[in-house]
Amino acid sequence: RGRYLHWEELRHRSPPQELSLEEWWSMLKFRRTSMAREIPLHDGKGTAFWYTTVEPILERLHDLDKGAAGTIRMPEQIVNPETRDQYLVNSLIEEAVTSSQLEGAITTRRVARELLRTRRRPRDISEQMIVNNFQIMRRISTFKEREMTKELLLEIHRLITDGTLEDNEQGGRFRRPDEHVVVGTMLSDSVLHEPPPAGELEQRVSVFCDFANARIPGQFLHPLLRSIILHFWLAYDH
Repeated sequence: RGRYLHWEELRHRSPPQELSLEEWWSMLKFRRTSMAREIPLHDGKGTAFWYTTVEPILERLHDLDKGAAGTIRMPEQIVNPETRDQYLVNSLIEEAVTSSQLEGAITTRRVARELLRTRRRPRDISEQMIVNNFQIMRRISTFKEREMTKELLLEIHRLITDGTLEDNEQGGRFRRPDEHVVVGTMLSDSVLHEPPPAGELEQRVSVFCDFANARIPGQFLHPLLRSIILHFWLAYDH
């Protein structure tokens, strides 16, 4: 039905008649790779990452473009000057809390909201993460007209990690060769992901910034798709 299912989802479904699950998956992969567009992000073996846009994605991007270009019917609390600022603050609070919890902050939403609304001092690293996220979300609008550069990326990193690292000096700089990082599981020694060597980060971030600033690739790429790719790219190299 036009959905972009991963193998882990597809293998629990019934294939079309006369096809095995493996044959069905092979046909889908062949179709996707035939429409693939490479991006200038490479894995450790030099293989380029790629993406494919299926019909529902193009349809939804079109709907978003139409809505953003025209008159958007917004809730009354956003239009009303008396409630607009509070609505914005509430949105930033929710964003800060959710982002921090995804990064491992341990707290309840009620405590997190109270922390930000009363502006009290953070009691632990989890609360500091929430405060940092909230402050950077408020400042990010001042960055939006600037081009993405290595310096801006490291500035944001320094601000968002302030007071949350074992060594605060680690904020706002790249990993060093002696700082080996891998992503693994809590229950075994298996490695799920090993980011690129520290010595490659300068060059990789330079390409990352060119991609963010729409210098590459040469062809048009919808801003929302570019943002999604950048989100993955940053996590992959980080």
